[in-house]
Amino acid sequence: MNTLKRIFFALLAVLSGLFYIICISYAHAGVSWLWIWPLLSVFCIVRFAMLCLRLRPPKSLRTIYYICVTLFLLAFVFIEAQIISAMNSPIQPKLDYVITLGAAVRNGIPTSPLLLRIDATSNYLKNNTDTVAVVSGGFGREEDLSEAQCMKNELISRGIASSRIILEESSHDTEQNIGNSFRFIPEGSSVGIVTSSFHIYRACRIAKLMGHKVYPVPAETYLPLGIHYTVREFFAVAKLEIKNLI
Repeated sequence: MNTLKRIFFALLAVLSGLFYIICISYAHAGVSWLWIWPLLSVFCIVRFAMLCLRLRPPKSLRTIYYICVTLFLLAFVFIEAQIISAMNSPIQPKLDYVITLGAAVRNGIPTSPLLLRIDATSNYLKNNTDTVAVVSGGFGREEDLSEAQCMKNELISRGIASSRIILEESSHDTEQNIGNSFRFIPEGSSVGIVTSSFHIYRACRIAKLMGHKVYPVPAETYLPLGIHYTVREFFAVAKLEIKNLI
């Protein structure tokens, strides 16, 4: 059994380290929560060393450890199942409005996640010609162009009429995106939320907690960073649910 455990932790340590390097090569070290992968690698190395040296903490500590790990894994599997299921949600046609959630803009240019949300919004508006988009997102650090304005510019360049795009430029997180955007939407309208597929579950959950009925319009998520974002989303959803319980 110890041999299998050593192999498991050694393999997980290597895979976590390699995945961290791959993510950096595709993006940059500033991607939020990217540190969880080297942290997992270090944890696995410590566990591997403990097994090799036959170090055994007191029974009471081992019991607490196994209980915590079991509870964490159960919560992780349950929440990730919700996130992954929402990623493949069917798209409701002919909505009155869609709210497109912002993402980072760098030097006036949309980052990959934002560009994919813009693509999804553009496709939806072209296929549903009566739908109006509320593009939501404020100003990032050292940016003179808001996420919302960046999205509007890109949508217009794709042939979407300016009259079908409403700007919401005061938001800085998902809750503000949704809450502020609904101020522009008449009561009783059918509303969709456009965001990255890994983010769609949390966005719709936030809207539901605010008392709004929304329909998911998931945008594509690229690999390998999509794996990281999907794992990272677990912690954001867990925080949301804990906050809601409190």
